[in-house]
Amino acid sequence: MGVPADDVVFTSSASESNNLALKGIAFAAGTRRRSVLAAATEHISILHPLRTLERQGFRVRLLPVDRHGLLDPDDLRRALTDDTLLVSVAHASAEIGTVQPLAELCHVAQARGVPLHCDATLTAGALPWPPGPVVPDLVTLTAHLLYGPQGIAALRVRSGLRLASLIEGGTQEAGLRAGTEPVAALAGFGAAARLAVTRRTPRSERSISLAARLRRGVTGRIEGLVLTGHPERRNPGHLSLCVRGVDAEALLRDLDAEGVEAASGSACTTAVRKPSHVLEAIGLDPVTARGALTFSFGETNRASDPDRVAEALARVVERLRALSPLSREA
Repeated sequence: MGVPADDVVFTSSASESNNLALKGIAFAAGTRRRSVLAAATEHISILHPLRTLERQGFRVRLLPVDRHGLLDPDDLRRALTDDTLLVSVAHASAEIGTVQPLAELCHVAQARGVPLHCDATLTAGALPWPPGPVVPDLVTLTAHLLYGPQGIAALRVRSGLRLASLIEGGTQEAGLRAGTEPVAALAGFGAAARLAVTRRTPRSERSISLAARLRRGVTGRIEGLVLTGHPERRNPGHLSLCVRGVDAEALLRDLDAEGVEAASGSACTTAVRKPSHVLEAIGLDPVTARGALTFSFGETNRASDPDRVAEALARVVERLRALSPLSREA
C-alpha cells in the first residue's frame, strides 16, 4: 500500500477489519459526527455493522450506483455534509467485479475532511494501488485472496486517525486488537504480499485473458445471458452474468457435477438464498437475478479451463431450461 508499517493493524479476517474500521471510528467519535455513507453494493461485512450503528443512533445512507455498479464521485460530493463521519466504498465488487474510481472518491471525501474506508481484499495485488498522496485512510486486506494463509488479515489505519478497540485485553497491535499475534500466519501473509506485488502484471494479464475467453465462449453459445458489472472497469479474471430462465442454485449444483467451481454471490451470502442487494442496486429484475453466476480465474487455472467451463455451462443451461418453470416466466 506504500504506507508506514506502523499504519498496519493485523486482524483475523477481512470481516473483522471491516468491523474495526466502521465501529472503531464510530465509537471513538462519540457524538461529534453521526452520519456514515456507503455504496449500495457494499459487502455484508460492511452492511451488517452499519445496521448495528443505526440501532445505536448513527445515521446511515447507502448511495446509489449506476447500472454497471459505479458510484459517481459527484453523487458522493453531494451526499457529504458537516455531520459525515466516514465513507466506505469497496475497491471492487465480489459479485459483479466492477472497480470503483477510488482515487476520485478519496479526493472528494478528503477534500471535505472525511476519512474514506476501502475494502480492497479483491484488488490487492491484482490492480495497481492509487498513487499518493490521496489514498484511503482505512484499507482492509486479507491474506487468503493473495494465495496466503487463511485466518489472517489487516487494516491500514492512517496515522492520527482515532479508533476504539473492539477486542480488549492486551496492548497488541497498538492497542486496537488484543491477543497474541499468529506469527507464522503473518509471515505467510508477508510472503504472499511480496509475490503478489512482484508478479502482479503477469498474473493479472493471464487472468484477464482467461476470463475474456470464457466471456466469448458463453455469449456466442448460450442465449439469454445478461452480463453484469462494468464491461471494462473489472477486477482481473472476474466474469459475472445472469442466465435467464434458470435458478442459480440448480446451475451451481450441476456445474459442480461437471467439475466446475462457481458462485452465485459473495462467499458470505451464497448460502443465505436471498435476492442479491448488489443486483437490486444495479436495477436487475428479481427473476433475472435468480440466475446470477460469478466465475473467477487465478493461478490455479489451466489454459483450457475457459473452454471446458463454456461447454459445461451450455450443457447445464440447456438441460435445466427444459425443466425449469423460470424459463417460462422469462
